[in-house]
Amino acid sequence: MSDHHGVNCYPAIENETGERYIVKIISVPATSAQLDALLLTGAYPDKESALVYFKEIADSVLAEIDTLEKLTELEGFIAYKAFQIEPKESGDGFDIYLLGTYKRTLQKHFKRHIFTHLDALNLGLDLCAALSVCRRLGYLYVDLKPENVFVTDQRLFRIGDLGFMRLDSLKYASLPEKYISTYTPPEIRDAFSALNTTMDVYAVGLILYQAYNNGELPFNSEVHPGDPLPAPLYADYEMSEIILKACAFNPEDRYQGPDELKAALVQY
Repeated sequence: MSDHHGVNCYPAIENETGERYIVKIISVPATSAQLDALLLTGAYPDKESALVYFKEIADSVLAEIDTLEKLTELEGFIAYKAFQIEPKESGDGFDIYLLGTYKRTLQKHFKRHIFTHLDALNLGLDLCAALSVCRRLGYLYVDLKPENVFVTDQRLFRIGDLGFMRLDSLKYASLPEKYISTYTPPEIRDAFSALNTTMDVYAVGLILYQAYNNGELPFNSEVHPGDPLPAPLYADYEMSEIILKACAFNPEDRYQGPDELKAALVQY
């Protein structure tokens, strides 16, 4: 179904029940070239040392899976049903298998359904609630995008994928390339940029923009970095102000956390 940065997703069906699943396979390293590069540059003296490094990366993915399971017990997240880690057949790293039930993504929902104003408001409130709970557990969710948001049968919006970074490590961290997307704030898209705590708010702002703009993002050839974004097509003046503040170009001009954005939506 998809293939990027060493992450492959496959559809699967349970033979007896017909229930549909998604199998995600995360390869560490993403390619054998990454292992070769570490050895050629002298970063590690031998293959065994490099594999210890890649095992640490695989363990960090398992830690994210554990975080997702903890958050699922609270509010706003959906965990995978099962997972396992296996050495690659080549012996050059590890494959992590994640099994999740097939769910409708917000990305597909944008394409196939018309959003009502109430739907859009509930989307914003659900995402803000989830991100606030995530912060209370000590993490910032850095991979918020419609592909990672799922719509339940009760029309609730839930985050259902990995992308957690500890809040107390942001000043020392850079954003992994696999988490950089259209929903990443402009100041973070450089791999060497310092992270900030408005990243999740910016992503919610863009997602709400889509909800009020017929599923379309505001970017086109006529919009340049730093230019004010046009108001979403179907948002009134007050809602447009909220959305444009959330996804402002400069981080200091945004809401400084999901609780602030949620308060503005509740007030609206």
